[in-house]
Amino acid sequence: MPPIEPRRYENDVEHSWSVSLLACSLAPEIDKKLDVGKVAQFAIVHDLVEVFAGDTSPWHEDAVRTSKEEREERALKLIAKRFSVFPWIHQTIQDYESKASGEARYVWAVDKVIILLLRYLDKGKYYVDNGITKQLFDERLTSHREKAHAHTAVGEYYEQLLELFEAHPEYFYREAKATLRN
Repeated sequence: MPPIEPRRYENDVEHSWSVSLLACSLAPEIDKKLDVGKVAQFAIVHDLVEVFAGDTSPWHEDAVRTSKEEREERALKLIAKRFSVFPWIHQTIQDYESKASGEARYVWAVDKVIILLLRYLDKGKYYVDNGITKQLFDERLTSHREKAHAHTAVGEYYEQLLELFEAHPEYFYREAKATLRN
C-alpha cells in the first residue's frame, strides 16, 4: 500500500477510502456516463474481500499470488454469511467482481492507477526499499496494466504514469554492481 506517513503504509480501509474519493472526484471529468453513486458503492466494497482474504500484490511471492482466487472465494462466502442481514454488501461485491458495468470497470481501473500515482509521488520509495527493480516492475505489472485499461480513459492515465516512471530509473531498486578485484 502507498505510504500515508513516513514508514507507515495504508491499510485496506484507508485504501478503499482513497479509491472512493479519487474515483468519485474524477468520474464526472473522465466519463460523464458514469453513475457517481454506483462508482461510490463499488469503490467502498472493492477490497472488502481482501480484508478477510489478505491483500495480494504483484510483489508477493508466487504462492501468495496463486492462492489469491481460492482465498477470496472463501472470504466472499464468509462475508455473505457474516453480513447476511445486509445482502447489499455481498451483492455489490459480486456486481463489482463481475465487471459487467462501466462503473465496475472504471473503479477496477482507478484501483490500479492510484497505486502507481502514489508510488510516483513518493518518488519510488516503496520500490527502492523493497528491492523492486525496473525489470521486475515491468514483468509483474503486465496484468495490472491490462486491468487499468478496463476503462479506456483511466488506461490512458496509467500509460502516462508509466512514461513518468520510464524517465526516473532512480525510482527503482538497482542491484549493486560487482567490483572486480585484481
